[in-house]
Amino acid sequence: MRLALLTSLCASIAFAEEPTAKEISQRSRERGALNLVGLTARLKLVTTDKDGKAKEQVLTTSSKKIDGRSHVVTRFSEPAGVAGVAFLTIESAGGEADDISLYLPKLKRVRKVAKQERGRAFMDTDFSYSDIASNGGRDEDFQKMPDDKADGRDTWVIKGKGSADSPYGDVTLWVDKQTYVPLKVDYLDKDNKPFKRYRTLKLKSFKDRTIAAESVMENLQTQSKTQMTVLTLSEADVGDEAFTERALERGP
Repeated sequence: MRLALLTSLCASIAFAEEPTAKEISQRSRERGALNLVGLTARLKLVTTDKDGKAKEQVLTTSSKKIDGRSHVVTRFSEPAGVAGVAFLTIESAGGEADDISLYLPKLKRVRKVAKQERGRAFMDTDFSYSDIASNGGRDEDFQKMPDDKADGRDTWVIKGKGSADSPYGDVTLWVDKQTYVPLKVDYLDKDNKPFKRYRTLKLKSFKDRTIAAESVMENLQTQSKTQMTVLTLSEADVGDEAFTERALERGP
């Protein structure tokens, strides 16, 4: 009897600790390379079109939680044609669209990225503006699907609808149970046709967490792809002031 009660208690605890779809979505978003909360990463983006022509860009991104919301500042440094371009993304409150500001050094001003622009390619890559600090859908809209494996690792599978300002219809994530890193994401377009596929190619440990050190976003319709590689990683030693439009204009 005692063994049966202990087994039942352990099962109840395990069930209670099982994360919800919303929690899985939130935690996986904080492991995405463009939104590494509490960290600063230097990234290389290599975009290759269907003819094999490639272009390279280098950027630095820092992310921090301020008043419970994720703030992300991203600055491009290479090549010369995009050096100084910067973005500020502030997580929305109450399910609204994230606030995205863009600084263009040639114009020397900051402007808001309108909702209708967020499905467009982010700096001519296969990521969209809505991918900068998001996983394609709203945390509240995801539902759990049967567990699965991705690259031999146990994953939770969650499925939801793309937000109104994203280019996506259904979005399905395979999230690693050990690390919360999204190992694979399948995106349908608004007509529910296969659109994009994201895959984590390499995991890397950094202090007490694991991140996607290499990943790729493939556009299944244009046959182009963008590979993202983390070049350097450090703790985000920046104050709250760095995550403002005024800071975008001042530069790093």
